[in-house]
Amino acid sequence: MQLYQPTITDEGGVQVLSFRHHDQGPVDLDLVRHYFATTFLDATAGSLRLVIDLTGVPTLDSSCLGPLVQKLRLAQQAGGRLALTGIESPALEEIFALTRFDKVFPIYKTRADAVAALV
Repeated sequence: MQLYQPTITDEGGVQVLSFRHHDQGPVDLDLVRHYFATTFLDATAGSLRLVIDLTGVPTLDSSCLGPLVQKLRLAQQAGGRLALTGIESPALEEIFALTRFDKVFPIYKTRADAVAALV
């Protein structure tokens, strides 16, 4: 399986972080963990309107969820907003439900809906 580096693109003034494009297959969970643990907060430091597209991410654990919560707080403190999309796998849906993060994070069905909500 090939590993895909996350990308950050600008979509109408909203930064969109994504781990895969089109139908390239699932994302390697070790890549996701490493990214959230080492690079995520620095890479998104200037993003006040940020969509995190988790399409292709099979699940997340505490090493990923902690930085997500930290980014949400930082964005809110700076007057920014953060939204999630691409929560498609049953394991990922379960993690968000069990941690009640589905009540904390704005989650949108599609990337376009998430971007539109932050424009």
